[in-house]
Amino acid sequence: MESSRWVKITLLLASSLTVMSGALIAPALPIIADHFSEVQNADFLTRLVLTAPALSIALFSPIAGGLIDRFGKIKLFVLGMVVYALAGGAGFLLNNIYHLLASRAVLGISVGFIMTTATTLIGDYFEGDERNAFLGTQAAFMALGGTVFVALSGLLADISWRYPFLLYLFSLPVIGFVLAFLKEPSTNEANSKDSSESDTRGFKRTPIVWAYAATFFGMALFYVIPVQSPFLLKQIGIEKESLLGLGVIVATVFAAAASLLHPVLKKRMTFPAIYGLTFGLMTVGYGLVALTASFWPVMVGTAIAGFGAGLLMPNGNLWLIEVTNPAKRGKIIGGMTTAVFLGQFFSPILLQPIIDNKSIFTAHAAASGLALLVGGAYIFLTISKANAPTKKQVAQ
Repeated sequence: MESSRWVKITLLLASSLTVMSGALIAPALPIIADHFSEVQNADFLTRLVLTAPALSIALFSPIAGGLIDRFGKIKLFVLGMVVYALAGGAGFLLNNIYHLLASRAVLGISVGFIMTTATTLIGDYFEGDERNAFLGTQAAFMALGGTVFVALSGLLADISWRYPFLLYLFSLPVIGFVLAFLKEPSTNEANSKDSSESDTRGFKRTPIVWAYAATFFGMALFYVIPVQSPFLLKQIGIEKESLLGLGVIVATVFAAAASLLHPVLKKRMTFPAIYGLTFGLMTVGYGLVALTASFWPVMVGTAIAGFGAGLLMPNGNLWLIEVTNPAKRGKIIGGMTTAVFLGQFFSPILLQPIIDNKSIFTAHAAASGLALLVGGAYIFLTISKANAPTKKQVAQ
């Protein structure tokens, strides 16, 4: 299918909806916690308001991937965006934290369809270097879109914690773009584009497992920033709600820069080596945050961790697209979406016991240690693959 500027713009706008699902309300979290302070475990439940969509996305994305492979992408894309607006905007009206959590779970189902479909369509519409570059652009646009919407959310949160939920209505104009500029890709066309590879590659399960694992741990670590940084900034003396999203903004700006750099790095590094770099940067970034309690070092550490996280999505998506058959692409990308949002969901669960028993700075030290362990595994994989004999050497 011929690629056009409007096709790309539409896919980028749709992709930005996925990052909004969670981080959008991060600046309002402390106010939401205060509003529901009489509810038992209000602080923990408030953090789940941010990450609740992630669990339903994780559970429903494989189903979404199978459905779009079977029934077509565009109509399920549009349906997902309608549900996104209704469930996301519901937070403006709801006044019960458990009802709010339920609406966030429904929001997550819609995001599962949107994110899986958007990435699968990129695999269908583009190929080669253009696809590689556009996956980097997609991740960068998601990060920058997140920055804009988080900044708007912070300003709206100064008025009321309810107003940021209205930003979810942004999906409604995106539907118009989808209907105007996207067409259902032909399965035969997609297969013919990749026929030289698809006949031989089938499913390479080992890279899929490594990509899923990196994405799960990477997102669990990256989501330390939107979940914890508003509380950390408040603890070091930042009071204005519009400033509590600064950590998220800084991280997403640097993540965008890293995503755009991914095609350049990929020409020089393997997929596992890029993952090693990702987790190495997170190790340094969170370590710096853990060692200080002042504003600027926290911002620098957040920027370093965000830069590392920006390599995650383009690296994983490209690896999966390269090793899977186009006819099964939706299913495999659905699994990747599951890994992304399962990591997001478990982020506060993994760190909350450390915060309760120690401090939020100790939790960042633990995040740094986990990043070091995971990064070490991918560096070991890189070295092992570099030293492995080639097929030609084995034959000799």
